[in-house]
Amino acid sequence: MKRALAILAVAMLGWGGMSLAADMVDGVAAIVNDKVITYSDVFMLVQPVDWELRRTYSGQELEDQRRKAEADALNSLIERALIVQEFDAKGNKVPETVIDQEIDHRITSEFGGDRAKFIKTLEAEHLTLSQLREQEREHIVVQFMRNHKAQQAVIVSPFKIEKYYQDNLEKFKVGDQIKLRMIFIKRGEVVPPVTNAPEQSSSVSTNQVSGTNSEATVALTNTVSVPVANGTAAVSGNGTNSSVTAEMPPPPIDLQRKLAEEILAKLDTGESFESLARAYSEGKEAKEGGDWGWIGRDILRKELNETAFSLKAGQHSRMIETAEGYYILEVDDVKPAHTTPLAEVRDDIEKTLLEEQRTKMQEDWVKDLRAKAYIRVF
Repeated sequence: MKRALAILAVAMLGWGGMSLAADMVDGVAAIVNDKVITYSDVFMLVQPVDWELRRTYSGQELEDQRRKAEADALNSLIERALIVQEFDAKGNKVPETVIDQEIDHRITSEFGGDRAKFIKTLEAEHLTLSQLREQEREHIVVQFMRNHKAQQAVIVSPFKIEKYYQDNLEKFKVGDQIKLRMIFIKRGEVVPPVTNAPEQSSSVSTNQVSGTNSEATVALTNTVSVPVANGTAAVSGNGTNSSVTAEMPPPPIDLQRKLAEEILAKLDTGESFESLARAYSEGKEAKEGGDWGWIGRDILRKELNETAFSLKAGQHSRMIETAEGYYILEVDDVKPAHTTPLAEVRDDIEKTLLEEQRTKMQEDWVKDLRAKAYIRVF
């Protein structure tokens, strides 16, 4: 079968479409009682998956994934045939009006209600309307039968729930958690400070200047103001000992940083973190007052995480500066690491066990159908 499917796929790709190749290369992939499944049936089911596989895999890995997809598709077609045969054997019927409704819905959703375009598409795919109706009927039958099996009464005993809980305690362990709020202010452009700097000047007052030849001694008794790079310096002293104090201009400032500092000052005086977050934060949770809800240690980046989990309930942090901006955090509540009690997860465990039992029932049902059927794979 694998060789035949490979030949069929090459032929279809070479001619640019399944419908053309289906007329040229086809054969029997499997027989299920009196139902024949062809290679083109399998390829039609695999084709949408194949495009995705091409984008994800290559080389031998792609070939392995394709073979798996082909096997899964054939298995699905065999199961579908068995389920439809079981439905028919019990004398059940699908009303023609239900099939009409499904086709009308498809024309509306896929072709915008354009029936002529729908018919042309069927012709291009070498598919007759009666064949399409049979496909829709089988789809309805399989859906009905699976839902019917899933709705059968299933009971999960308290003992099974408690055993599942004890056997899977690791699933219910919860690490440290905090209920977090955050204010984020984006970093702004750095601007120079506004200053009224005096003109740079230099003046020297001396009591005495004396010297012979090229030697001179200057005795400084007053302050000397001399220009220096980026500012002025005040020089004072007597004799040869003097001190120089440079008055440098203030550094450029980020007005957004100033805003974050002002917000922090308001928090320090007791203003509401939630209201300040709504008013000033630029984070996506601003409308919710900066509320992040309950989070674990694996959510925040390192520099925020360390600060957040060092806070106690009701505390806010100092300003945290990062490359993109300024953060202020507040912890509303703290939950230490613990194991969630059974009472809190009982309903979830019951749903899980119900789903497992229903899945097993369906698997057992299909196995039983297989055991009673004549199935031959080529």
